[in-house]
Amino acid sequence: MHTQTKLVLIALLLSSTAANAQAATTQAPPTNKGTSYRDTAHVTEIRILTQHFNQPQQVCNQVPGAPTQSKATPKHPYGGAVIGGVAGGLLGHTVGEGSGKDAATAGGAVIGALVGEHMQSQAAAASAQAKPPTTVTQCYFVDNWVERQSGAIVTYTWHGRTITETLPYVPTFHAGDDVQLNVTTSLAGHA
Repeated sequence: MHTQTKLVLIALLLSSTAANAQAATTQAPPTNKGTSYRDTAHVTEIRILTQHFNQPQQVCNQVPGAPTQSKATPKHPYGGAVIGGVAGGLLGHTVGEGSGKDAATAGGAVIGALVGEHMQSQAAAASAQAKPPTTVTQCYFVDNWVERQSGAIVTYTWHGRTITETLPYVPTFHAGDDVQLNVTTSLAGHA
């Protein structure tokens, strides 16, 4: 290539590079209407907010119950006497001869009836004594007031200004700490 052609190409290349550099330094206007940045503030006071809730609790106690109804009298209150009398009569019938046999049968029936009745009444008394005392579970609710932390009112200073902000949570920082702030600025009254 000729020297003159090389110089023209170099000049064109330099002029396009300069135009690109000038276009790069001209920035488009920002699309957002504010600037955000982080800054530091000093916490001067924290007041924890609390709420009280009633969470009733159930309490149950064992109390003496109403006496249980005693068992109804058996349909055959003389069942023991009858069975004892029959058994005694059979045993008495096996003893003796003639008219003595009749007397032994009658005596065995009477003695068997008395023994059977006595055994039946003892069994009923033992059954009544074996029952444990009756208790009933009685439950009721009592108030149970619980206090919960629900947030905090934080006062802090930032560039000579005192600002108070309510947080919906309890912060982990304390009064006297420096904390990070998210700051957003924009011009007022301009569209």
